[in-house]
Amino acid sequence: MLIWVRSRMLQRINSLSVKLFGVFLITGIAYFYLLDFGVRSLILNEDVRDTLDYYQTSYLGNLMEDLDYPPNAQKAAMISKDMPFDILIVGDGFEWSSTEKFPNTDEIDFQPSRWDSIKINNGNDRAPKIVEDSKFARHQYRTYFQIPYGEYIITMVNPKVSIEAGPTYLFEAIALISLSILLLTFLLVKRMINPIQSIQQAATKIGQGDLKHRIDVSREDELGVLAKEINFLADNVVEMLEAKQRLNMGVSHELRSPLTRAKLQVEMLSDPIKRENLLDEIQAMESIISSLLESEAINYGHKKLDLGIVDIHKTIEDLISTSQFLDGIKIDLELNHKILIDADPILFQVMLKNILENASRYTSEEKKQIDVVIHQEDDSIEIIIRDYGPGLNMKDIVKVFEPFYRAEESRSRSSGGYGLGLYLTKQIVDAHGGQISIRNHDNIGAEVHIILPTKQS
Repeated sequence: MLIWVRSRMLQRINSLSVKLFGVFLITGIAYFYLLDFGVRSLILNEDVRDTLDYYQTSYLGNLMEDLDYPPNAQKAAMISKDMPFDILIVGDGFEWSSTEKFPNTDEIDFQPSRWDSIKINNGNDRAPKIVEDSKFARHQYRTYFQIPYGEYIITMVNPKVSIEAGPTYLFEAIALISLSILLLTFLLVKRMINPIQSIQQAATKIGQGDLKHRIDVSREDELGVLAKEINFLADNVVEMLEAKQRLNMGVSHELRSPLTRAKLQVEMLSDPIKRENLLDEIQAMESIISSLLESEAINYGHKKLDLGIVDIHKTIEDLISTSQFLDGIKIDLELNHKILIDADPILFQVMLKNILENASRYTSEEKKQIDVVIHQEDDSIEIIIRDYGPGLNMKDIVKVFEPFYRAEESRSRSSGGYGLGLYLTKQIVDAHGGQISIRNHDNIGAEVHIILPTKQS
């Protein structure tokens, strides 16, 4: 279970979509960091701030000049009407504001501004020429400037009191827009590469033997061309396999007639030794042809499964009692309870017979025993058949299910069979939608693992 979870995690980590998401995530983080760094650098840059201060003090100096000295309420009203702020003037027994709802300045926490001074040139000898100690505040989403102007205090608030003030959410708006753009770009790129997953799944199915599967091609770009090439490759593989199967079946059918005639001729020989030797050879050839026809019929789809309910325990017991090749060999059967499976009874018995016969052929004289272990899980069963022979070389393990293949140590027909038993067995397992594998076990010998579904769809 842990290995399966780790495998799934590695698949997800290596997924192109996950990598693509990671690239966009890192890009987004880098973008926001650089944006924040850039804005802060711009705001905190001394040259920029000095320039802004210069324009701001110049603007406020011009504003003070327009108000005149002492401040003129009529001019202040005109200025406030044209500008986006309200004005409050207090001092020397005079108080005026552009709105009756001007906030109470005593409740506002003013802080000294960083401006050095405001220069005023209005030609009025009574007016101050330089204004210092200006103050600044942010209060309830409004900006306040408080400027000492001779014997008066001038306070300005932006935006106007009549306008509802609220948070600007400028940074949040920039972040949302940026995230939306990144997300849209990610989805567009993901849509462009989505066919890669379909192509990978299709290639896996074709590689596992589902040669009828094809990729649905609806694109004309490079991925569409790749999908067409994989479909074309699968068509070629199917055509070659069908040609091979037709050749095998044709040759096998054509060989049966001359073999029958040869058998009749051999039966007429007077020498019993020659007659028996030749009959053995002919029988061997007939067995090869029968196995080849049976396996190719299953593989080619000409033979349909005649499904029925198979009692595995009874099938194995019947096989043990009727198989002469198991005489003198102990069969250790591990089957805890009755197990039923949907299968073709005849083919299921052939499958078990071939494996048991193969195991009996290599069982050692020191331990003439074959273990048969059967487990059931949810919707499948596992059959393990273990012998205690010499085992297999690694180069043999990967080829034992190929037709006519025999291990190096058993090339002779008397000990190694014809090389078709395990090939036919694999065709039967595949026809039932199962899996078969072979490996060496720790106690010296080989064991065959078969997994079959309990129900056929």
